[in-house]
Amino acid sequence: MTVYKAKKAAGKIGLYALVLIVVLPILFPLYFVFISSLKNMSQVYIMPPQLFGFTPIWDHYKYIFETQHYDTYMVNSAIVAFASTAISLILGVPASYSIARFHMRKTSTSILVARLLPSISFLLPYYFLFSKLKMIDTYSVLILSHIVLSLPLIVWIMSSFIADIPKELDEAAIVDGCTRQRCFWNVILPVSLPGLVTCATLSFLGSWNNFQFALILSGEKTRTLPVSLQYFVSGADIRWGRMLAATIVVIVPAIILTMALQKYIIKGMTAGAVKG
Repeated sequence: MTVYKAKKAAGKIGLYALVLIVVLPILFPLYFVFISSLKNMSQVYIMPPQLFGFTPIWDHYKYIFETQHYDTYMVNSAIVAFASTAISLILGVPASYSIARFHMRKTSTSILVARLLPSISFLLPYYFLFSKLKMIDTYSVLILSHIVLSLPLIVWIMSSFIADIPKELDEAAIVDGCTRQRCFWNVILPVSLPGLVTCATLSFLGSWNNFQFALILSGEKTRTLPVSLQYFVSGADIRWGRMLAATIVVIVPAIILTMALQKYIIKGMTAGAVKG
């Protein structure tokens, strides 16, 4: 029994060590960014960096919210992310159902090709088009551009997810008198909740963190959080404390959202991994 307990304890220690090895490279940069945002400029440049035992200051956070209007940038990011995610789901989930149930191979191939295309390849055409339409620096152009990015991802994930749902559920509902539309709303959508949450989370995070499209298509009125980070870098210096504080403001909502929905995200990402 003693040998068994020793082996069990050694196994736990090995598991914890492995988890620490995997997690530490992820958490340490976040910790370093956070503590650096609480230092003054002279402390930021100290080498080796002081990880503990310093007096934290909140001046950088006060500056970005009181002087740099980061509350406005946060609202802009939220509007664009929520709107683009909602519209992408409304358009993408019914399309995914059609592709999965009616075996539209050409359509699914087109979606995959659209997913593989680099977004930078159609950024400039978008700029010229929307500038002619005088839509630059509007919420509409940012939402539309983010829908183009997230819609192929949603269709790609959800079509695979729905394809793994037994067709017998549809057939049973139709035999009971459901139309195809009611079958989709009342049967398929509730079963697809993990996939929906996964798609919504990935779409929201992609929009929240998007820099390229927001940089080119936004302006003073619709500037989002990722774009605002570049204004702490100038030819003379980099205002590290303020930029790191702004970075924390950008990443904390994404971390909270991911942690709150991680159970559904894991289910959604692994649903199609094993097909019986």
